Amino acid sequence: MQPMVRACALALLLAQCAFARADSYDLGSFRLALIDDPVRVEFQKGAAVPTPDNLQQVIRIAAATRGWRVATQAVGRMELINVVRDHTMSVEFLYDETGYRLRYMQSTNLLYAARPGNVRVIHKNYNEWLNELVLAINGGLQVPAQTTKGFAPVARIDAVPYVSEKGRGAYQEFLGMPTPRAFAIAPNGSWGRAARIGAGPRRDVAEDALARCNQRGEGQCRMYAIDGHVVWTAVSDR
Repeated sequence: MQPMVRACALALLLAQCAFARADSYDLGSFRLALIDDPVRVEFQKGAAVPTPDNLQQVIRIAAATRGWRVATQAVGRMELINVVRDHTMSVEFLYDETGYRLRYMQSTNLLYAARPGNVRVIHKNYNEWLNELVLAINGGLQVPAQTTKGFAPVARIDAVPYVSEKGRGAYQEFLGMPTPRAFAIAPNGSWGRAARIGAGPRRDVAEDALARCNQRGEGQCRMYAIDGHVVWTAVSDR
């Protein structure tokens, strides 16, 4: 009986932990996800980087194994297209001796939308297909590299633009808040944050963060992070 008692106690503990977990930000549909864009892969310093010609060849072969084809090509740039059933998508592929970057261009039937605050969503399969493409290319290149999805890792406090040291302190506190949570910023240094805490009204934390930011942000606030995702886009990525 003792093993049975221990097993029941463990099951109860796990169930309590599951109920204690915070929810993720509700995008309105289980099919949607915050888009991974751009995706940057940086080769480690000192690694044996392939020549541009070899790099192009590896990209073509690796992309083809995941259903992608090259639509256009120039020095240091390709446009890759993929068609999966009735879904189409195209990405810009930029590369040099330091690494490469994939940027979303357009899609059909993948529910892509830009919401207030420049929060961009897409069918979650897009992120999966893009991740498979990156893994295939990295596997073909055989070069030690670091992959970053979005503007910066969410834990990089120093990467948040515009804000002062006080704003960075607020962002650090934001990272410790329960999800769903949101953090917005403006060019004049204003910021706003929100998280769903307790059993109060289920308000939209992104709307709340934007509203708080725009109290001093002159209507120019955009979302920087939602939950564990940086959704901010640099000027070069728009």
